[in-house]
Amino acid sequence: MLENYIIAYENLPFKVSGFIMYDAVDDYYTIVLNRRLSFWSNKKTFEHEIGHILNGDFFKIKNVEMLEMAMH
Repeated sequence: MLENYIIAYENLPFKVSGFIMYDAVDDYYTIVLNRRLSFWSNKKTFEHEIGHILNGDFFKIKNVEMLEMAMH
């Protein structure tokens, strides 16, 4: 079970649904969701970002565009 994350809500530009930050020192993820979007949009974004964590994407040597294409 994944337990090393927190969720933060921020006013992001509408085109940005969310993102993840990783703290390697504490082995902790912060999932940032867009406060301006609906519950359902944030739920979808949350699930997408959790997928990146579970896939170990922070530890793969690929560029972001390739990782995003693989997730969709």
